[in-house]
Formats: sequence, C-alpha cells, structure tokens
Amino acid sequence: MANLDKAEIEKLKKGELAGVAATAFCGAVVAAFVICYAVAKTQGIKALELASLIAAPILIVIGATVAAFCNIRYGGEIEKLLKNYVREICIENAALFHPERNSLSFYITVEDTAIFLQVNGYKEKIVFNFDSFVKLSLSRKISALTAVETRLICTFCRLWERGAKYTEVCFAEREGTRRNAGKTVYIIKDGSPDKKAFKHYLKNKRSA
Repeated sequence: MANLDKAEIEKLKKGELAGVAATAFCGAVVAAFVICYAVAKTQGIKALELASLIAAPILIVIGATVAAFCNIRYGGEIEKLLKNYVREICIENAALFHPERNSLSFYITVEDTAIFLQVNGYKEKIVFNFDSFVKLSLSRKISALTAVETRLICTFCRLWERGAKYTEVCFAEREGTRRNAGKTVYIIKDGSPDKKAFKHYLKNKRSA
C-alpha cells in the first residue's frame, strides 16, 4: 500500500527550512549593507564603506547559493515524493476511476491533510492522505492538487492515445462538503483531448 515516509519528509523539510533561513540571511545582509554604506558615506568612514562593498556581495552570493541548493535538493525531492505517492495511489485504485465509462466527471476536494477524488455519482472515493506532513502549507496543498490533476490528465490522454474511446472526461474542484463544484476543466471533450490538456500531457508524460 502506498504511503509517505514521515521520517524522510521531516528530514527533507529541515533541509528546505535551511533554504528559507539562507534566503532570510540574504535579506538581512542587504539591509545591513544599506545601513552601513549610508552611515559610511554620511560620516566619511572609508574603511566601513570599503568593507561594506567587499563583504556584502560575497555574503549575498553565499546565501543565495545555499538557498538555491536547498530549494533544488530538498524542495525538489519533496515534490518528487508527492508525485510518486499520487501515482501509486492512482494505480492501486485504478478500478475506482471507472475507465470503462465513456463519460467521466471527477470532483476533487482538498482538506487540511488530504485530497479526495470522486467520480460521477459513485460513493467510493480515492483518498490521498498527507498526514505525514503534519500540516500542509498553502504552497504544498497547491503542489499536491497539481499532482492529482496532472495525473488525471496524463492517465486519460494516454488511454486515448492507446485507443480508448471517451465522449467526455473532466474534473472540477469542490470546496469541503459543498456539492457545488468550481470551474470545469476538460481533459477530453466531444471524443478528443482538449488542446490545453493534451499540451500539458505531452509536457509531463515522461515524468507522470
């Protein structure tokens, strides 16, 4: 059964936090430079002016390098874990997608640490549980939601390429327990892939 490794996620989140700290450090260096340079100019302190001009760029480059590394190394790894988890859950629950139907409407509900996927009027739900994150930030919720939507697009565009026939496949986001859904996004309409959806599929088909 697909699951997310809580210990691994905690480790990656700490690395990601180091990147946030490095970004904050860069901001502090810029602020200190502005103050020191202004004081040096006003008071005519050449040594302070020179030290500011030399030290600030070096410290900013170091901070920016650390921030970029942490974002790519740790943030990127978390995104990869999310995508893999979503893919595994979808594979395990393939029957709940009801690919045998030629018209499918998926409804996506995002909660604090979970995303629920329901199709047409069926009661069964595909559950993506993100409890291992303890709490999902807004940006992480968006990443998880994007992973689910991308998986839907890639799944049905791939099936269409392999000869499956669908009249219509679409999805919409639903808020909490409300039955009213948001904007409908079409994957397949009138038997053919939506242009935007197919373009998204081509862009992500290798990694999806």
